[in-house]
Amino acid sequence: MCNHRTVVRPSPQTERVVALVDVLAARPNEALTLAEVTRRLGVNKSTCFSMLQALTEVGWLLRDPFHKTYRLGPALVAVGQAASSGFPALEFARPAMIELSRGVGSHCIALAVAPEHVTVVDQVRDVRAVGAPIGHGYIPLRPPFGAAVAAWSGPEVAQRWLRLAPAGTAERYARALEVVRRKGYVVELAEPSWTPPTDGTSLPEVVEQLALLLPPDVLPLELEATRPYSVSAINAAVVDAEGSVVLIVSLMGFPGTLTGADVEAAGDRLSAATSAVTVALAGHQGGIQERTPQPDPPYDHAQADVSPEGVAP
Repeated sequence: MCNHRTVVRPSPQTERVVALVDVLAARPNEALTLAEVTRRLGVNKSTCFSMLQALTEVGWLLRDPFHKTYRLGPALVAVGQAASSGFPALEFARPAMIELSRGVGSHCIALAVAPEHVTVVDQVRDVRAVGAPIGHGYIPLRPPFGAAVAAWSGPEVAQRWLRLAPAGTAERYARALEVVRRKGYVVELAEPSWTPPTDGTSLPEVVEQLALLLPPDVLPLELEATRPYSVSAINAAVVDAEGSVVLIVSLMGFPGTLTGADVEAAGDRLSAATSAVTVALAGHQGGIQERTPQPDPPYDHAQADVSPEGVAP
């Protein structure tokens, strides 16, 4: 018997439309001209104009006739509402995200969890925060990224995450997971020596580069109360009624350094919010369990620093 394998052929036109929506969604408060969109997509003006015109006609985009700029349109609101209605975790998380963003003075990002990556699904922005949120796209789950997923999932997920750590770092990352389970949130420190690429590199590619460059110390084991820290993100998990991590809520874009006490206050606030969402979600799904940390997985020294071949987030 012959096994026939279906080959999915790429559709350049479809990929360009998706890229176009992503470009505008990454900065929803900005409107872009045809020339700006063309430059960011790397396509010719006639191709770009036909896409913009088609999406404008169906309401996915709005065109300002005076400035001749484009932004996301009202038809996408209905699409987003339909998507969120099928994702109850996000429905419960949205009010908490707004309160967190305003209370902490940072952007608040929601990321849906898949087996090997997380995907940005919602963002709440604060005018006091610095920089733009991370945009739309997926982030591979490999150390130091995805510690909240590894810490609050079963032992097999944590072991898979640790096996993806760079050589010689898995034991240190295992200790970081213990800290996460104890505190209820993840602290990711910023790496000031690293400059984000500006050549159109995709978000997954940026994360892959960072995963190889960042030391395990970006996930601190302890913080001094009065010492200032440059914080990249503080993350916590939302768990469903079956005990699976379904959402990561992240605070980022802090306008300045935070003391260890400030970090702890923001982390506790985030952990309390995600715990409340977890309880609400469990009740919605007919469960009663609260978020409880999984037992520490047995640390496999023999496999810890061996990355399995063929595993690609």
